Amino acid sequence: HKRRSRGIRVERDAKGSATGKLFGDIAAFNQLFASISSNADREGGLRQFFADMNARGVTGIIDPSAGPAAAYEPLFAMRNQGDLPLRVGYRIPVQPEAKGHEAQWFSNLMAFRPARADDGQLAFLGLGESLVAGMNDGVRMTPGFSSSEQDKTALRQVATFAAKRGIPLEIHAYTDDSADTILTIFEQVAQQYDLRPLRWSIAHLNTGSPQTLERMRKLGLAYTVQMGPYFEGLAIRDANPPGATDNSPPVRLALDKGLVVAGGTDSTRIGIAGIWHAIEYHITGIASGGSVRKPASERLTRLEALALYTRHAAWLAFAEQHRGQLSVGKQADLAVLNQPFMTMPEDRIDTIRAVLTLVDGRIVHESPDLNAGQ
Repeated sequence: HKRRSRGIRVERDAKGSATGKLFGDIAAFNQLFASISSNADREGGLRQFFADMNARGVTGIIDPSAGPAAAYEPLFAMRNQGDLPLRVGYRIPVQPEAKGHEAQWFSNLMAFRPARADDGQLAFLGLGESLVAGMNDGVRMTPGFSSSEQDKTALRQVATFAAKRGIPLEIHAYTDDSADTILTIFEQVAQQYDLRPLRWSIAHLNTGSPQTLERMRKLGLAYTVQMGPYFEGLAIRDANPPGATDNSPPVRLALDKGLVVAGGTDSTRIGIAGIWHAIEYHITGIASGGSVRKPASERLTRLEALALYTRHAAWLAFAEQHRGQLSVGKQADLAVLNQPFMTMPEDRIDTIRAVLTLVDGRIVHESPDLNAGQ
């Protein structure tokens, strides 16, 4: 195929033949594979996506709002129609026009909003995951990230505003260096405000160190792990000191320190949204194509991996009293799976699908296989 997106580099061998590897950034790959929705089909596309999530047993998601505000209009319309087939939490990210006055922008935005709100279908969960553009290290693999004093001041102002108002937030940090800078700022804010009730979290943290996780624990921060290292294992290995991939992402370390670790899949343009692939990865420790494997001591048990995407995710949404576990008194959000998660081969977990999915006791997905043979 002759078509190639700008920004994509094709790796070739000594004979000039393509090896099958492509290199480039997210925007370039989006142009290769993504079809940009028109306004007319946004709601249809969202409904199709939610149906696919229900078919995988997903009953709720948290979206840290990586897209433009207009992308949420179909979501709000579905909620108003009583048509949401799963529970959705969302956060508000900084927008380009806020550059240089981020704290004031968030203050204006929140002037007529509560710190958080949840009507049972749709939950506003504060700010994130981009709060100040210059503090975001993107998908950087190597150590050495730094930000300007102006950007650090801006983040301190945003964090102080959020802490004073009691607003939850999530912030992006791919590398330990980025997290170090963020935590220094949060520690300064914590001298004036108790962050523990706010359930702030750091996302990604692919190369997070024990020292960083300990600082997070002391502040009461959570960790939202994503799928980056599944795809980027080789890049992380090559860009960091030996042994970096043994605990990338550092989920085992975080759990052992007592942090709440909520499981994510990252954006649909760079991750696999159906959760089971991510759960399998935490259990096997095997990155894409077998490129990297974590030692057994850094992997999770099946119940630990499942908890990231159930109990811990519900906690992050301030909803642990209502869902996240199958127990008396909680909402009937559950899925009947087509394979036995606890006993099936671990390298087949990604093939799990739901034959029946309920949200608040209402059937939102029913597989034809459910009644087969009856």
